[in-house]
Amino acid sequence: MRVYKYLLFILIGTFVLYSNLSCERDDICAKGTPTTPFLIVKFIDFDTGTEVKPPSELQIKAIGVDTPFALGTVTDSILIPLRNDVSITDYEFTIDSDTTNDTVTSNTDIVSIQYTTVEKYVSSACGFKINYEGLTISSPEAGNDDSWIKNITIQRENVTDETAAHVFIFH
Repeated sequence: MRVYKYLLFILIGTFVLYSNLSCERDDICAKGTPTTPFLIVKFIDFDTGTEVKPPSELQIKAIGVDTPFALGTVTDSILIPLRNDVSITDYEFTIDSDTTNDTVTSNTDIVSIQYTTVEKYVSSACGFKINYEGLTISSPEAGNDDSWIKNITIQRENVTDETAAHVFIFH
């Protein structure tokens, strides 16, 4: 009987030791691990071509979605997500969107962003991230009034990180 107690003790000890040592560093996705990046859009004054000019009361909404993105106060640039299930994302960019101000009417432009999605393996814990390559943007379609967006230039064709602006919007 005593032999069985020792054998059971050794068996339980081996199981506990194995379960603690079987976790690897890869089993937990670290906080700083790169994930699918957002598109960085920077707003530039059309007249100067170099000065940052935040749009007034900017509201951005994806076509087919009722709720706009929560942007907070826009200082010079914004981060917006791109769809990863298709190769095109359409957005409504609206300035002067404050509905309580009756003296100023809102102005909406529709911007279409095209790209190719590329999956990149990160790790077994984090899985895959999506990069967007070959970024192109269609000229804005005017909404109710004339277009408030005067020009759009692509600064970086591949959206692989969030270190610098990918797109400049001149207004």
